[in-house]
Amino acid sequence: MPTAHAVELKAQAATLYDFSNKSLIFSKNSRVLLAPANLTKLMTAATVQQAIHTGEITPQTTFTVSEHAWRTGGAPARVTTMFARLKSKIPVADLMNGLIVQSANDAAIVLAEGISGSEENFAKRMNEFGKSIGMKNSNFINPTGFPDDKHKSTLEDLLLLANYVIEHEPELHSMFSIDRYTWNKITQRNKNPLIREIEGLDGFGAGFSEREGFAAIGTLDDNGKRYVAVIAASPTTQDRIKDMKTLLLPSLAGLKLAKLYQPGDQVSDAAVYGGQKQTVSLMTSDAVATLINPNDKDGYKLRVVYNGPIAAPIPKGTEVGELQVLSKNDVIYRATLVTGEDVAIGDLRDRAWDALGEFFYQLF
Repeated sequence: MPTAHAVELKAQAATLYDFSNKSLIFSKNSRVLLAPANLTKLMTAATVQQAIHTGEITPQTTFTVSEHAWRTGGAPARVTTMFARLKSKIPVADLMNGLIVQSANDAAIVLAEGISGSEENFAKRMNEFGKSIGMKNSNFINPTGFPDDKHKSTLEDLLLLANYVIEHEPELHSMFSIDRYTWNKITQRNKNPLIREIEGLDGFGAGFSEREGFAAIGTLDDNGKRYVAVIAASPTTQDRIKDMKTLLLPSLAGLKLAKLYQPGDQVSDAAVYGGQKQTVSLMTSDAVATLINPNDKDGYKLRVVYNGPIAAPIPKGTEVGELQVLSKNDVIYRATLVTGEDVAIGDLRDRAWDALGEFFYQLF
């Protein structure tokens, strides 16, 4: 069992992705459902981009500010807003700047109503788009991120969304680092506070929910390597900044990347039921690496988890379990394990002995 040291974060959930090498580096509670809050606006922006790509709208298309958008997301609501005037007509390009730079809730609602007729209908489009790029555990109810018990996502899904935007929407990505924007003669600085706290950060946003605390999605290029981090449930704004710096700029925090396994390395064996072999090798499908603190005396452990014995026949490459990296009994990283070879069904004697062994296993 290799020895290494875990990364300490205040955030209850966090994930770090090496975009340059397409590999997950660190993951803690990344599959837990949470309220995405203001981070929802990344999905809103990406969904609007899809409407532009299909030709439904153009950046020059204008939408009217409804009373609902004005009262719910505008100045009367005392939320982040672009101060759009009631019944004014605003081009999509300006609404997108309001949405991204000013984190404007009125812009989000105007875009949703203009494209789909209502927030509810637009949320359906958000969910359809999310599923199309592989977001399996998200359910968006509105384009703003306003509280709703059914409005949920996971860090795993939000990371996937951020990676999609970086890879497929470079123009949209570039908008998230705009320093300031002026609308209705009111100039506002970028509402993402991390932009000014972390040098080189060029996306994507920060959020807060009463139940889960402070969250963020961040990305930057560090000496030619792009990293993407998502955190949630940081207790304070300062904790959020520190956690994001730790993940995105690990060398400054005295951390280093530890490579544990290469793709195709054998990690362990799994018991087989009814096969010509009693065990099958378990291999990594991707590189396994995580952040470590070499000065920390508290080590972490590796654990192999699978449902077994695994019934034959077993094709090579079948996903049967996962490798977990633990720190103080918390799972901070998960890697898929696959079978390393084919295992055919055994003869009658093999199956009889396996059945007996299974009986005693279950009994005792």
